[in-house]
Amino acid sequence: MGTDAAAYLRSHNSDANMQNQDSPLNAPLSRQAANQAISIARLRVPRKARELCEKARKQLLKNAYPEAQQRLNQALQLYPAYPEALTMSGFIQLNTNQWNSAELSLQAAVNSDPTFALAFLLLGELYSRELRFDDALAASQRAVQLAPNVWNTQYQLCRALIGKHQYATALSVSEAGLRANRGTLLHLAKAHALLGMGRYVEAVTELRIYLQYQPTGEGAQDAHDLLAKVQSTAQK
Repeated sequence: MGTDAAAYLRSHNSDANMQNQDSPLNAPLSRQAANQAISIARLRVPRKARELCEKARKQLLKNAYPEAQQRLNQALQLYPAYPEALTMSGFIQLNTNQWNSAELSLQAAVNSDPTFALAFLLLGELYSRELRFDDALAASQRAVQLAPNVWNTQYQLCRALIGKHQYATALSVSEAGLRANRGTLLHLAKAHALLGMGRYVEAVTELRIYLQYQPTGEGAQDAHDLLAKVQSTAQK
């Protein structure tokens, strides 16, 4: 699954307050959760480093990865343990298929700030892409612990569970998240879980619900592909 840097950062301020309704990487922390999770490492960040990180964020809004990374590198020279800068670097590296570098950046971020949910969320995404589902599950569980009421962390947890064929648990997690987060990618997670359990009619219903909410959303193509696959299977 791809990521949209512009959507990811539109509501991402320099203190990790992110909100978006469709991408799993876009809204890992509410303002309340972010404020509760400010660590000593983040409070010690020099003002100049924060300013550079904010400039990098604005470059990422334009999908200007090289320019953003240059600003982040400057911020990290001033404060190498800056969790936001490390995490944004990991985000860039993840989306440019530099997976080894992304893992190093994100691991450095969580080592610096073990309360930074976004870094764990992105680690879960990275490990799921690499099919390292045990690692994805551990990272996603930590993200959920830090931001339990945020659908994005629940979605990543579902992905890891589905990767481990724990469909019933993934179904339970997705249904719990959907009670307060209709129209999100949790519908796709629920559909995948239902398909894994052989409940095809219910999966089709869930995919169609998602497409009603998000006809051109990030998961729309995945939903259409799954619908076509289920229909093709039913015709055989």
